Amino acid sequence: MASTYRDVAAKIRRDVEAGMWPAERPIPGIEKLRERYGVARETAHRAVKHLVAEGLLYSEGRRGTFIRPAPPEPTIVRDRYAYRDEIGYFFDRNAQDWRGVGPAAQEVGVPPTDVADLLGVPHGEHVMIRDRAVGPPNADHPHQLATSYLPMRLVGDLPILGAAQTGPGGIYDRIEEHLGAPIEWSETIGARPANDTEQLRLRIGGGLPVLVVTRVSRVSGLVVEVNQTRMSADRFAVSYRVLRDESARWPRPDRADE
Repeated sequence: MASTYRDVAAKIRRDVEAGMWPAERPIPGIEKLRERYGVARETAHRAVKHLVAEGLLYSEGRRGTFIRPAPPEPTIVRDRYAYRDEIGYFFDRNAQDWRGVGPAAQEVGVPPTDVADLLGVPHGEHVMIRDRAVGPPNADHPHQLATSYLPMRLVGDLPILGAAQTGPGGIYDRIEEHLGAPIEWSETIGARPANDTEQLRLRIGGGLPVLVVTRVSRVSGLVVEVNQTRMSADRFAVSYRVLRDESARWPRPDRADE
């Protein structure tokens, strides 16, 4: 019985896990894989595509297909707190030492409709868009992609929000200094398939979703920024204390007292 591409994928996975090929170099090309596993070229090709989608491998086009490094330990965990150090605010304690990977970018453009709704601007209206990619020290590719959207009315009052360098503490410090009040944040976490750009930059396959943290920044009830941070789902976790509502208080009241 001829091997299916899933059979070949299982054999490749076994060889990867056995350390057959170094993670920093591409695995053998399709022709060599075909010969190694004694299958048709198309079967080998489908097996590799399957493992890319699964997240075991990632493709860099003509450079080849590479073994995706295992997620670092501990997994990056977000909780319900904002923190601050000498650089400014941060939201992931395990990623406190992460820094920019590659240059940041800023442009005026149209945000997604869901972001426009959160900002309270009409669909199609331009906003300031700031893109940043970050990762652990000495990372050769980002592990997290973050995009901030700022209303143009605020940028008009505070032009530095559109600058490449916004000074110590970044845009949050500039906004708080300008408005003379603290920022309050709320976050919503969702998941979706990774788009082409996210697959390429985060080095993940199409079958691995990204978790999307949408953070809304408000000052005195006014929305001043919406940030969407995307991260591979296998590198991200959420941790928080479960608090008791009054209805779940302990000790439980006697029925006679209710």
